[in-house]
Amino acid sequence: MKLFISFLLLTVSAAAQQPLVLLDPARGGSQGGSHIADRVEEKQVTLQVAQRLANLLRARGFAVQLTRDADTDTTNDQRAAVANTTHPIACILLSASSTGNGVHLFTTTLPQPATVDPAAPVQWDQAQAAYAARSHALASGMQEAFGRTRLPIAVGTTWTRPLDNMQCPAVAVEMGPLQDGTAADDPPYQNKVTDTLAGVLLFWRNKAASMTPPAPPKPEPPPSTAPAAPAKPAGAAQ
Repeated sequence: MKLFISFLLLTVSAAAQQPLVLLDPARGGSQGGSHIADRVEEKQVTLQVAQRLANLLRARGFAVQLTRDADTDTTNDQRAAVANTTHPIACILLSASSTGNGVHLFTTTLPQPATVDPAAPVQWDQAQAAYAARSHALASGMQEAFGRTRLPIAVGTTWTRPLDNMQCPAVAVEMGPLQDGTAADDPPYQNKVTDTLAGVLLFWRNKAASMTPPAPPKPEPPPSTAPAAPAKPAGAAQ
């Protein structure tokens, strides 16, 4: 994990003066996800969309970090750790589905605390709470922008990793099929979605500075999943 984070920090250091956006293409490696079309898996679509959006954002003066840029296994904890060590102005979690209709936006169900104690430890699964209001504001801007494109749009809240573990304004964007049968692997559909997101983030770049309080402390590391060592039987040699 330390080597993984160190590499990513070096990647973004050269663009430290640019506002950073984190893009998280879902799935990857052994996790193919939904079957979007014949021989097309979700992991392929999310990486395509992330790369399209990254190119648009870089052309607009953003620094961009992807949680994965190839067909590799990346855990939810690794994805969240990237967000919590690079401090982006926005985290966009990209997924795709073979069901539903249009674009779905999700933000955390965690309530925004009235105050944030900078000295208090932050639980791993509560890290997004301090950013809930900003995440809802970002999603609201996306909802308005997608409404102007006439793409079907739905907005909701959810409890999910890695979104709830991220310390940044975070919105999960899921591309579902359109009523005419257009699937999420369709390039014009992807272009329409990424153009819309890039426009929203351009506006968000100016708005984010006025909404950003001091960062809360780093969350506690995720709980270990390693099995406990078996107890020695009574009378065993020490």
